[in-house]
Amino acid sequence: MLALLGEHLSNAEIGARLFISVRTVESHVSSLLRKLELPDRRALSRRAAELARAERTRPAVALPAPLTTFVGRIWERAGLGEAVKTHRQVTAVGPGGVGKTRLALAVAAEAAGDFADGVWFVDLVPITDPARVGAAVAAAVGIGEQPGRGIDDAVLAALAERQALLVLDNCEHVRDGVAPLLERLLAACPRVRVLATSRARLVVPFERVFPVPPLSLAGGGESEAVALFMDRAAAVAFAPDPAAPDRIAEICERLDGMALAIELAAARWPTLGLDGLTAGLSDQLRILAGGPRADDRHRSVRAVLDWSHDLLEPADRALLRRVSVFVAPFTTESAAEVAGFAPLAPAAVTDALARLAEQSLLAVTMSAAGTRYQALETIRQYGTERLTEAGELAEVRSGTWAGAWPARHS
Repeated sequence: MLALLGEHLSNAEIGARLFISVRTVESHVSSLLRKLELPDRRALSRRAAELARAERTRPAVALPAPLTTFVGRIWERAGLGEAVKTHRQVTAVGPGGVGKTRLALAVAAEAAGDFADGVWFVDLVPITDPARVGAAVAAAVGIGEQPGRGIDDAVLAALAERQALLVLDNCEHVRDGVAPLLERLLAACPRVRVLATSRARLVVPFERVFPVPPLSLAGGGESEAVALFMDRAAAVAFAPDPAAPDRIAEICERLDGMALAIELAAARWPTLGLDGLTAGLSDQLRILAGGPRADDRHRSVRAVLDWSHDLLEPADRALLRRVSVFVAPFTTESAAEVAGFAPLAPAAVTDALARLAEQSLLAVTMSAAGTRYQALETIRQYGTERLTEAGELAEVRSGTWAGAWPARHS
């Protein structure tokens, strides 16, 4: 009723719009005048128009409400926030379970005031067809199908004049659909910015890659990783003993500071205790499971790694499982010696290592001594399990190098 008054419609026109009688309209108008303490209908129309303008200028913030507290990430939060302010398209890149989505949501919520037309979150996990990425964006923004216009074109037309931030979450499995849409979007919508999360960069013009590292282990018992464990443990039971942080720091270090792994470990703490957790981490894939997650992919470390593994080509899967025998950082030459047999030729190992690193499954360290690769411990254990399933464990570990491995290959 108030909105229609703001359009300066007559009582008869309002009645026709709402399918009510003119007498009923008059009754509602009188009631509004009393409630808002306004002298006449003209003042009521002005108030309605003012409220409508205020509503239109209020940014629409369509972000999922966090179910847990955000812990740590002070440097990353500031760095990613600055990147979003200075670059049109930023991709937060890191391995599954490192905490990319939570970081992106925190940064987007803080930046919402800078985008007059709103912030929208687009979850790409359910999308299996890259051609449907535009439809997912349209659904998140509230853009319907338009006759004679494709859904991607409808998105571009709707966002052409808007100052908005799009958060595209979990892009890695539909990069072939995300990349071309972003190229068109950034060209046609000059005031739109995009914050994406992915296990691999999108490789599009304007992209600024922001690597998301594991939680900091600096400070031992006072580190960000320990703070996360303590927070999540207190949520499922009583807080760990004040003397426990140093022991928790050891657990977090064995988990490589990975946020999901730490949360899952904290969820097991009330039933296993720190002793049980410490003993169980020799088989992380078994013990880090059963977390209270709505997303099935994050109920266990195994599920997260299965998602990444399924995105790989057969040759890259073979390399991932074969290099799991390396506990220490290794070179390309070492990997070729160990993993270079069918379906992976020795000459193809270099490119395959680069692809695994691109998918955040291997960490790369460059120095004057050369380039070294290394898998996080959970990924290494996952690869060893896959190696056993493939019946290649004995073959990879056999040979003259097996007994003197660290000296020759690390």
